[in-house]
Amino acid sequence: MKILSCKPQHGSYLTLSLEGGQIYEIHREIAEKYHLYDTENISEKDLTKMLFDNDVRRAYHRALYLLEGQSYSYHMLFLKLRGNYEEEVCYEVMDRLAGLGVINDWKYAENTARSAAEIKLYGPRRIRQILYQKGIPKSVIDKTIAPYTDSEYQTEQILKLMEKKYSRLLDDISDRKKIEKCKASLVRMGYGYSPVAEAVKLYFENEESE
Repeated sequence: MKILSCKPQHGSYLTLSLEGGQIYEIHREIAEKYHLYDTENISEKDLTKMLFDNDVRRAYHRALYLLEGQSYSYHMLFLKLRGNYEEEVCYEVMDRLAGLGVINDWKYAENTARSAAEIKLYGPRRIRQILYQKGIPKSVIDKTIAPYTDSEYQTEQILKLMEKKYSRLLDDISDRKKIEKCKASLVRMGYGYSPVAEAVKLYFENEESE
């Protein structure tokens, strides 16, 4: 394909015009890689590869920009890029970022789980749901939430929650309706039925001893 012109545009881009009427914005680095400055023709194969490399470069820098603002799982960032770039381009960028350790689902899952458990006091079921929604693989989720599934740990967390958020529902040991409402809320927070029942029992025992 005959190159009609390759002219500087705004910033670091060039405007590439081909004989067939096609016009493309090509980054200077990509233009240099494909020797656009000193060639009069480009094959269909090289044009396709050049446009792919050009999009990868754009998408890669877009991904880095997004990562400056917040952390992402592989799946989340892929979907973010997929709104503007072809799937093959997104996979190329994501695999490159994963290879560099910039995207790490293990680290992302651990940080997300820790935040959910320590700050929001969510239980393991709720944490699992959050990680699943972030696109974290099941094998990673299973290992990440393992420390939070321990019954003793759950009971301790539930006691914290009851003191902080549900004490108003636990002011009367004989009010079964309020107690069951509290238990249901705790289960929705992601805790198992057994740890919830144990924590409620301990809560009232502690109240009596005081």
